[in-house]
Amino acid sequence: MPSQIGVGKCWAFNDDEEPPYPTIELTVSSAHRKATISPKVDTGFNGSLALGREAVRKMRLTAKGTVLIKAATGHSEVPVYAVKISQPDLALSFTTIAIGTERSLAGRKLLENRTWLLDCKGRRFCLMTPTSAAKKHTGRSREEKYEQT
Repeated sequence: MPSQIGVGKCWAFNDDEEPPYPTIELTVSSAHRKATISPKVDTGFNGSLALGREAVRKMRLTAKGTVLIKAATGHSEVPVYAVKISQPDLALSFTTIAIGTERSLAGRKLLENRTWLLDCKGRRFCLMTPTSAAKKHTGRSREEKYEQT
């Protein structure tokens, strides 16, 4: 028998480039600063978080070292930062090593073990939840339900 899942928390696409891309809101903190960022969801990135130059500057982070990475554009040496990531809608709160990049990215490690809806027509990126959890989360039943086999 198929189970039903509903649409939970959604985040809007960022449309500062074409085509627009999915984002997710995260709180990133260091020993001295905290910032809310909306990194681009990048399923080609196998890590948790890459911090863009603007986020690094805003938080005044100091690199703990460097690491050699392989990206779509080739190999490069990038700085690494110790940060805490939190996202209450995902019940996430953990400390990790984030790499420094041109723009902030949320990778597969951050997204794993959850069901996601990439709604390009509606320009939203949504967490899918079991129907009973969606009802509990909103206080009413959801009209948007999907069958999962």
